[in-house]
Amino acid sequence: MIFKTPHTMALQRYDILDRVSGGFVFRYWSPVNAPVIAPDGRLLYIVHRVENVTDYVKSLEANEALRDLSRLLEARLSRSEAEVLRNSAALNATTHALQRLTEDARSWRVGEEKFRLVTDALPQIVWTALEDGHVNYRNQHFYEFTGASRIPGKNDDWVQFVHPDDRASVKEVWSRSVATGEPYEAVFRVRHQSGEYRWTLARALPVRGESSTMLTWVGTNTDIHEKVLAEQQLRDAHRRKDEFLAMLAHELRNPLAPIRAGAELLSQLSLDKERVSRVGVIIRRQVVHMTGLIDDLLDVSRVTRGRILLNKRNLDLKQVVRDSVEQVRPLFEAHGHRFTVEIPDETVCVYGDHKRLVQVMSNLLNNAAKYTPDGGLIALTVAATSEEVVAGVKDNGIGMEPELLRTAFDLFRQGSKSVGGAEGGLGLGLALVKSMVEQHGGNVAARSEGLGKGSLITVRLPRMHCDLAGAPAHEELGQPAVERRRLRVLLVDDNVDVAESMGLVLEILGNEVVVAHDAAGALTPAHQQTFDICMLDIGLPGVDGFELAHRLRILPGCNGAILVAHTGYGQDEDRRKSAEAGFAYHLVKPVSVHDLQNVLDHAARDW
Repeated sequence: MIFKTPHTMALQRYDILDRVSGGFVFRYWSPVNAPVIAPDGRLLYIVHRVENVTDYVKSLEANEALRDLSRLLEARLSRSEAEVLRNSAALNATTHALQRLTEDARSWRVGEEKFRLVTDALPQIVWTALEDGHVNYRNQHFYEFTGASRIPGKNDDWVQFVHPDDRASVKEVWSRSVATGEPYEAVFRVRHQSGEYRWTLARALPVRGESSTMLTWVGTNTDIHEKVLAEQQLRDAHRRKDEFLAMLAHELRNPLAPIRAGAELLSQLSLDKERVSRVGVIIRRQVVHMTGLIDDLLDVSRVTRGRILLNKRNLDLKQVVRDSVEQVRPLFEAHGHRFTVEIPDETVCVYGDHKRLVQVMSNLLNNAAKYTPDGGLIALTVAATSEEVVAGVKDNGIGMEPELLRTAFDLFRQGSKSVGGAEGGLGLGLALVKSMVEQHGGNVAARSEGLGKGSLITVRLPRMHCDLAGAPAHEELGQPAVERRRLRVLLVDDNVDVAESMGLVLEILGNEVVVAHDAAGALTPAHQQTFDICMLDIGLPGVDGFELAHRLRILPGCNGAILVAHTGYGQDEDRRKSAEAGFAYHLVKPVSVHDLQNVLDHAARDW
């Protein structure tokens, strides 16, 4: 047999079944035919062989693709060299910018963490908002203040924490700031976790980028509740002060009218004795009223300066009650009030100033009478435990509203007009009561169910366990008049009307009087005459009463005279100074004839 040269056929693609995946995969095959010839030249058969040349074909295709790409790159390389050079700078800049952005992002994350740490440490609400006004951050204090939930999206509507009455105005101001980019500021109430609405001051500023582009809002809410309340109290105090001054002018004018009318009547010589007596009663009553007003004002001055001095001793509170009732009994009778008193049979001992405690109780009883309709019921009760004494004044009068109850013991605070409007007042009584009671170690409280339901004022004082047997009785206003000799009185006052009127009173009381209006006018008769009493005004012009007293005492005619201060200065410090200057008595203007008579009687006995 003879083998002929094999014949290689063209490459063929013939896909075959992949038994693993079940699909067909492509394959390239190279078929080769080799004929076999007999010796006689006859074709016996053809040997057909097929070889898998897929990898070879793929390599050829890859090489061709590489050659194409190489040709393309070579073609473009010449054209792009300049462009590459131009873009290299931009590429470098982009790379640097990317690095900066990466660093800024890293710094922002660090800065944001620091921002949160700092704001969480602040004692006020801090928040941020997006350009459109949507709040996207609140610090720790917001959640502590409001008690709000930290669940995302739960508190997006921040207006829910604003007082309903403030919401509309707050939203309007915030919307205007968001629209204009102007700083935001508003004062409104925010709900506290306790349920109370507290006043806050909200402020926010826009944060802008280098090109003035709005980035964010940063804001705060500061709790100014106490400041707002203090300002409100200050406004109320100013209002009460103005009301007080108006009331003071009214109250001082009221008694001046009958006093002036009485003075006009007394100038008419045709008045008979009965009419003169009636005019005198009117003037005396109005002077007592004015004196009471002035005494209350002086007490307020002492209270506000802490200058009230108490003459404390063991007292039976029952006696204090009796004296208080006696002072207000005429007022009760004038209004037809029914009055009851309940006092324990046992001794109820307290340690205090008799005069001031009588002032406390009489003030409470006087208020009850003023604010109870005619024919009303007023009850005074005293109860005692082992530790304290409780005195209560209850009435069925006009009562008090809750707002008045909270401020009833403030200075210049008055409730509704007294029933009938007849009795005046300056709104000082309960404030003085509170001060006096507290200076006795006690406390006072007011209760009322509302308007028209009456009031109850309760005073609590520490109880003392003591034996009052043999203790001195409380002070009386004076002793019975005694027969005495005619006294020579040197009266010095720079107010001509005061000097003349007091001189007339002294003469009517049976004394011989020399009147002077300054130190020079007093020293002249003092060199020439002998006097039993020198009654001096302290506030004299030039040489005051203290210096004049010293000069008079060295003169033969006055070295044995009794010095009496007759002055408008009536505080405890003033009395102490006059005593140190050698004055035996201190009379505060206006002086009642009764008190003046007592001084003259005592002076006569001293002589």
